[in-house]
This record gives sequence, structure tokens and C-alpha cells, in this order.
Amino acid sequence: MIDHVNTGLHRQVPQVKGQIKLRRSSQISYLGSVRFFKHLIVGVILVMLVLPWMAMAGVYSRAKSADPDITGQLGELARQQEALLQELEDYKSENRLLLQELDKARALYDFDSPYSQLYPELRVSGPQEYIDSKKVIYLTFDDGPGVNTRAVLKILDKYNIKATFFVVGYAIEGREELLRQIVEEGHTIGIHSYSHVYKEIYSSVEEFLDDFAKVSNKIEEVTGIKADIFRFPGGSVNSFNEGWGNTIISEMLSRGYRYYDWNVGSSDVAADATAGSIYNAVINQARSHSYSVVLLHDGGGSKARTVEALPLIIEKLLSEGYSFDKMTNQVKPTVFATGGYSRG
Repeated sequence: MIDHVNTGLHRQVPQVKGQIKLRRSSQISYLGSVRFFKHLIVGVILVMLVLPWMAMAGVYSRAKSADPDITGQLGELARQQEALLQELEDYKSENRLLLQELDKARALYDFDSPYSQLYPELRVSGPQEYIDSKKVIYLTFDDGPGVNTRAVLKILDKYNIKATFFVVGYAIEGREELLRQIVEEGHTIGIHSYSHVYKEIYSSVEEFLDDFAKVSNKIEEVTGIKADIFRFPGGSVNSFNEGWGNTIISEMLSRGYRYYDWNVGSSDVAADATAGSIYNAVINQARSHSYSVVLLHDGGGSKARTVEALPLIIEKLLSEGYSFDKMTNQVKPTVFATGGYSRG
């Protein structure tokens, strides 16, 4: 019985030894195995992740020992960061509104109207923004150049004032040098019309564009300036443009042009106008507006009474703290909302 048991153990010993040898060689081969390198890589990554935090902790600890107030300073920096983040959010909100306005302006500019193929050169850059015109007087002169334009320019030069001239195309003929003088002396030229014949100009959008292109080309030919502002003959609201007025306005705005009515009428075209009546009309109305666009005339017949009243108007408004300037398309347009206006 014993011999049988011993014999069984003896036979099993080589198997046990072989298993032990296998396990040992398995342990030895781990150092060069794929699993070894996998574990090594993971360990290196963990060390790389932990070291920066340990370094930061060391820096913070050294800074704190060097400066006892570092905690308070870090708190202040955190508050400043929070304030900056809030300002950034506010800026993003404001920027969204600006982008929305830009999209509206771009849509207006890119508006493809039925008339877009007519006179494609009649396109200008619209204003990026409007300026602050508080307590500014914009003197505007219509229907010239005329017999009184030179006298008006002389008065403006005396007071070092710039103004705006909405010119009529047919009046330029023979007065080209006068038109160039307006530009050379730093004033603005705007478009009023070529013919100034309401019935023809407002008979259709096509007729309006025909007239507009003719005077625009004439101004550019004489002065080298492409006018980008205009004034409707008779103002934007009149009995002749009831049929096409809104369509014309949309068309011209889509091309980048800005139009200007007025909020101060001088009534200098009235048959019974005097220098005194012109002066009183302008002064009384100018005091009622944050900024004034004054309608005067230097053409369309003799305007000697306007010339007589002009220095009085300038001196009075200067004494009351007003300033004068020429118009550009960055001046917020003054437009008629109703039919209550003075015919230009």
C-alpha cells in the first residue's frame, strides 16, 4: 500500500516541478512583455498628470510663505476674472444686436428690386453709423447754383461755416466753375434733381432714376465727386409722389443713398418774404430741435432776401451756443412723417 502511494507521488513530482519552472519563466518574461510596456506607459501618463498639480501646489505654498496676503490677492484676482467674464458676456450680447442690425442693413443693401438693372452705377456706400448732432445747425441751400450762390459762399467763408448745397442739374450749365468752388471750399454737394419738374420726375420709378442719373453724372463730371445724399424736389411727401413715393424711397435706400427733408423752414420762397421774416422763422424753429436742418435757397430766382438774412441768422445762433456743419450721410436723416411741411 505504501509502495503504491510512494510510486504515485514519484510520478507526480516531475509534473509539479515542470509547473514551477513554467511559472518562474512566466514571471521572468513579463519584463519584456507587451503587458509590461502597457503598464509602464500608463504609469508615465499618471506621473505627467500629477506632477503639474504638485508643482502648482509647491508654487502656491512658497508664494504663501513669502507673502502672507497671497490668499487675499488670489481672491481679488478671482473677483476681477469674474467681472471680466461678465463684461465679456455683456459684449457678446451687444455684439449680437449689432450683428442683427448689420444683417438688416445688408439685406436692405442687397435687396434685388425690379429696377436693379436700371443704372447699376447708381449705388453708393451707406453710412456705418450716425453721428451725434446735438445743437448743430445744418444750413442747406436748394435749387442752385444760382445768381446768389457766390454771395452765400462769401458769407459762409467769412464765418468759417460749412454748408450743404442740393443742386439742380440744369442750373449747372454755365456755372460749372461755381460748382467746383463749392467743393473746393469744403461744402457738401447733394442731389436735388436735374429738371425740378415734379410731374415728370414722379411719374414713375424709371423717370425718377432717369432724372437722378442725369444730375448725378453731371456733378461727377464737373467736380469728380459722386454725391451720396439727396433731397426730393418738394420734399419726400408731396402731392406728386403719392403713387410712387414709397417705392422710390425703398429703391434709393437699397442703393445706399440717404435723403434729407428739413425740420426748419425759412419760407424764403414766399412772395412776401423779407429778411426779417426769414430770420424769425429760422431762429424760432431752430430752438425747438436737438439739431436743425434749415431749408434755404440760393437758386430758382433771385434770393437777395436770403442773402440779407443769412449773416443775422448765423450770428444769433452762434451767440446762443449752436455750431454749424455740413451734411454727410452720417447725419441722421430728417424725414417727413406727415404732410405738414414747407414746400421746397
